[in-house]
This record gives sequence, C-alpha cells and structure tokens, in this order.
Amino acid sequence: MNDILKRAEELKPEIIAWRRHIHENPEVSAVLPETSAYVMTELKKMGYEPTECGGGVTAVLEGDPNGKVFLLRADMDALPMAEESGLPFSSKNPKAAHTCGHDTHTAMLLGAAKILMENKDKVKGRVKFMFQPGEEGYNGCKQMIAAGILENPKVDAAMGIHSATAQEHPTGHVMYCNGPSMASADAFKITVTGKGAHGARPENGIDPINILCHIHSALQTINSRERPQQEPLILTIGQLVAGDACNIIPNSGFISGTIRAFNQDVRMLAKRRFIEIVEGITATFGGKVDIEWTTEMAPTINNIPQTDELVGYVKEMLGEDKVHCIPAGMGSEDFSEVMLAVPGSYLRVSLGSNDEGYTYGGHNPKVCFNEEGLPVGSAVYAYTAMSWLANHQ
Repeated sequence: MNDILKRAEELKPEIIAWRRHIHENPEVSAVLPETSAYVMTELKKMGYEPTECGGGVTAVLEGDPNGKVFLLRADMDALPMAEESGLPFSSKNPKAAHTCGHDTHTAMLLGAAKILMENKDKVKGRVKFMFQPGEEGYNGCKQMIAAGILENPKVDAAMGIHSATAQEHPTGHVMYCNGPSMASADAFKITVTGKGAHGARPENGIDPINILCHIHSALQTINSRERPQQEPLILTIGQLVAGDACNIIPNSGFISGTIRAFNQDVRMLAKRRFIEIVEGITATFGGKVDIEWTTEMAPTINNIPQTDELVGYVKEMLGEDKVHCIPAGMGSEDFSEVMLAVPGSYLRVSLGSNDEGYTYGGHNPKVCFNEEGLPVGSAVYAYTAMSWLANHQ
C-alpha cells in the first residue's frame, strides 16, 4: 500500500471525529465562526499558523520555499434545512444540516494537512490550504479571492474535492471529468413594476403579471433558437410571484430562476440576450424592470493537462480500477472562480454507492456518507499535492 494512503488509513478515527464534530455543529452562510475556530484549533495542534481569510481559514505548509505553490481547497458550510438521517451524530441545529458533504471535505483536508506536516521535509514546494465558507450561494470563494487567498504566496495550481454518494462507484473510488465538470450558475430575480388598478378597469393600469408571462415565454427562445445546439444550456424559472387578490391588478411582481451552461461563451450569450429580452418586453408594455443577479458562478472546467497529471498520481496510489472518468453534471460549484485564475482540477471521491445502500443524494435531508472512504480523500489531497510539486520544481 502507498505510504500516504497507509497513513491516511491510520488516521481514520481522527478524520471521522473531525467530520462528526463539524456535522453536529453545522453553520450556514459566508460567516462560520464556530467551524472556522474549530479548524484553526486543529491546524494549530498540527504545527500550522492558520489565519482568517475572507471569512474562511488558510494556512501554508512551508516545504521548500523556493518551490511552487499548490492550493488544496475544502468548503465548510452547511445548508439551511433540517436533517432526517437518523444518525447518532445528527445536526444539533434544526435549521441547518451538512447534507452536501462539506463536513466530509473539511475533515478530509484536515487529514491531508496532518499527513503533509508529517512529511514536510519531502514536500518540494509549498501547500496552501483553503477552508472556504459560503459555497452554497453566498459567494464564499469570491470573498476569499478578494481577500488574497491566491497571493502571498502566489498560487501556481489548485485542486478541490467533492464527496459523492447515491451513485454507481463504490466507496473509496475517485471520479473526474475531462474539461467541463460542472455548469455555471447565474441566479436572477426580475422585478417588474407596472401600475396597480381595479380588476374591472385594466385600462387604468399596467399589468406586471402580463409582462412577466410574456418574459417567461420569450426567454425560452434563447435555448430553442439562439444557443449553439451542441452546447447544453438550461434556463429555469422557479418562481413567479405577484398579486394578493383576484380582483386587483398588482403594482409589481417578480420571477426568479437560474441559467446554467458549460461553455463560458454560451453563458455570456444567454445573459446578454436575457437582459435584452427582459428590458425590451417590459418597455413594450410600459412597465419598469430591475434585474438582479443574486449569484454568479462560472462553469467548473478542469484544466485537462493538469487533471490528467493528477489523475495519474491517483491511479498510482489507488490502482486504475478505482479511478473513473465520468460525464459532467449541470450542478454548480464556486471553486470555478479559483479555476478561472489558476490551472485547477476538481475531483470526486465516492462515499457511498447505490449498491452499498447509499441511495439518498446531496441536499436530501436523509443523505448519508460512508465514512470508510474519508481516508482516501485525505490521501488524494496529500499525494497529488506532493507529487505535483515534486514534478514542477
């Protein structure tokens, strides 16, 4: 067995303990005071000097100061929902739960940090750790980038991991995508203001519901008539809210939804035409409109040469039969913002398959993750960082 993987397996009880503590004490949003404090305490025990960065936590393993810098990232935030897993270490907060597995990411990266500190003399460069808040729609990655996570020392390459459950690959297997891995996500809210009136005298008003319905229909033509047909694009409207009574034309209303794409050019085409259509229709019917982009995430696109290299290291450690290339998914991930700035790779580690009885996926209140796979994630983090630095001196 690879020495790094062997050490990760030895650390399994500690990695599981970290995960369970974080799981029991979930926090939501871009500010996670208890989680951040816990991570900083554990890093200090290992010999690091962690600091706050943009609401998250960072630390640097100083191997060879003349070498390159490889960033390892884990997100730490939970979701605003109740947990129904029935686990003995379930969330103590009825309004928050780690149903996307960010507790497992944080624990796996803590495990990697400990392994790397134990092998400091063998690290041919520096490893920067990024423990990020606010991935679930709170722009946490942008927040940390703005605070300087990619500078001092300047990052040369980056990698992130997401745990996966309720899928086909057994616990401890690793998955990756060639090129596009996850879609962009641009969440919008369109507020149309018209002129309220009595339902019996519509000529005295400007009906925002009429305008919103025309907007809803017209936006679908971006997908059917304007995007390159070989490029996936999803425009979903999930809310249309207006009015309080059946005999009143309301003064205003709104629709909200998301635009998702793998291709950055297609994404920008969709956003440009979205604005033109919304503003044009609103003006045609005499209303006023405000367009708010509540979340903007670029597509997560793996740097192919780097990802091929990192996947090669994972195969060295685990064996080729435990590493799989999978199709991209239309979900989103704000680690894409780091990957816009430096060559980046995003891998997945299986923490439960359907055949193993893990049938609830992420964001489900009953989701469970197989902790037996946590050491694999720690080993992947540590071994890929060490190997990449050794080969890029």
